[in-house]
Amino acid sequence: MSGFGHGSVGTREQAFTRLLPLRAKSYPTHELLKLANSIKSDPDTVKDGPDPEENLLLPAGYTYFGQFIDHDLTFDNTSSLNPADIGSVDRLPSNLRTPRFDLDSLYGDGPDAQPFLYDEDGATLLYKNGTANQVEPTASNTKLVKDFKNQADQDLLRSPNGRAIIGDKRNDENSIISQIQLSFVKYHNAVVAKLKQNNHKLQDDQKLTGTALFEAAQNEVRWAYQKIVIEDFLPRIVNADVLEGLKDKTRDQRAQNYALYTEDKRENLPREFVVAAYRFGHSGVRFGYRLNNDQRFSIFPGSDNDNPDDDSLLGFEPLPSHHVIDNWARFFPLTSPGVLPNESRESPADETPDPKVRLQLAYKIDSNLVDPLGVLPPPVLPTSQNVGGVIKEVRDAISPDTLPDTKVPPRPSLALLNLLRGNNYRVQSGQQIVKALQDKGFTQAIPLTSDQLSVRQSAGENSAGDALFKFEPIAENLQNDTPLWFYILAEAQAPLVDHFGVGKSFSEVELLNGVGAKTQLGWVGGRIVAEVFYGLLDSDQESYINKAPKDWQPILGGDQTVIFANLLKFAGQNIEPPQTSTSTHKNSGSC
Repeated sequence: MSGFGHGSVGTREQAFTRLLPLRAKSYPTHELLKLANSIKSDPDTVKDGPDPEENLLLPAGYTYFGQFIDHDLTFDNTSSLNPADIGSVDRLPSNLRTPRFDLDSLYGDGPDAQPFLYDEDGATLLYKNGTANQVEPTASNTKLVKDFKNQADQDLLRSPNGRAIIGDKRNDENSIISQIQLSFVKYHNAVVAKLKQNNHKLQDDQKLTGTALFEAAQNEVRWAYQKIVIEDFLPRIVNADVLEGLKDKTRDQRAQNYALYTEDKRENLPREFVVAAYRFGHSGVRFGYRLNNDQRFSIFPGSDNDNPDDDSLLGFEPLPSHHVIDNWARFFPLTSPGVLPNESRESPADETPDPKVRLQLAYKIDSNLVDPLGVLPPPVLPTSQNVGGVIKEVRDAISPDTLPDTKVPPRPSLALLNLLRGNNYRVQSGQQIVKALQDKGFTQAIPLTSDQLSVRQSAGENSAGDALFKFEPIAENLQNDTPLWFYILAEAQAPLVDHFGVGKSFSEVELLNGVGAKTQLGWVGGRIVAEVFYGLLDSDQESYINKAPKDWQPILGGDQTVIFANLLKFAGQNIEPPQTSTSTHKNSGSC
């Protein structure tokens, strides 16, 4: 395999493609701001037990595996959030990543171009392991000196300024994804070690060394990753009916079933995927997480947090020793998609700490984002070519309205950034995607009703002290022409709206089990994501679908089932199931 060839798909720095013709008219930014403000949830606390916000179908680790996938496929630092920049040639949305599942975020440009990422054998990736590859911090920075002193025993390779030396800086954004990146480094190295062990069976002229060793390992790692994306991740996030015609089909059979991401559009990722469909994962981010027996943290500082350095998982610095995940079973199950957690979920957990190993679940795919994502800290904001950065772009875009955050400078919400970027990408509404699917014969795709286009809002408490909620429709002028990102979230949430109704109060207890506890992407969001995933692999002549031998199986640990947990096992990461791990019954509508 050519280490950095591109099969039949595109290369870096190309403009994104599109599934449908671009919108001629922008949404009023005033309406987008109102919608974004309604999406932010109230401040909360980190819970150690059943949480009404949890999605029984999606363990929490897949939120960050999904983020890892995103960083492998796409990186746009050219487009603007300000509608005034629409049409500017130098602000066209373009992709700085290769639109392939090729792990360039892990490998960079390879050992020949970036040897500083690799060990002397030209194949093994470097990382901090004890004192090996440990660097001394910039001595004049007292905070940095403290950070390095508290650095975890194992961490990503870092420069003296504390920043990770990796293929994509975003994989150090928080302490969870940085440890997923490290897990991939260790998995690659374990594959290299296995291939070296196999050398003793070979003649000298057949032994793998140097570039040949690297490329053989890279092949295995990429293919295992691709297979996990398709067989483990995708069925967890997309409704099974939506995958019909794609899953368990050959490449030639699938070729007849693409409704949106047809072969002529695969020079790059489509705008609708980049700016809307694959941003579904933002709703799955929990308020916080337990990483080990001693510590639990909010994902980012919340709107009511005056000490953001004290209890947040915000990254871009040496991994703190107290942020180390002690057991990956807190994030990933040892079971296949569709197997539900086996725990008592009769009542929601309170704030009482409980350090035992419990599989934490992602929050529901719905129209709510947790409070910390409503006030994004500056280090995680996207880059901008404009003087004044992305905050000025946002302020200019929504003027004369202002951001609701009172801090200086005000922190924008992730929901607003998503809606503004979708506006500037000029992607069509959710209703137009439904029409495109119906035109291709997918009659199961039905437009959402005005009631289903709702946001869940707090509605006080009942006499037992349980939180109450109710669904409220979005603005009437957006109900027939709905921003695609929001439409996709509302589509996943629609079964809950159908069950509870609009304007009627219901208890948080009712979100712990049954219909209220499960959400997946529907026909619009799920079909876009599934067609892009399968389409990229079908068109990449070096993917496992096209290049792997017929009897090839990925190198994994455990029972060899194609799940992320077994990649972690082979990488040497600790993943021991909790005492009551998971049930053996499949998803049947109740827990």
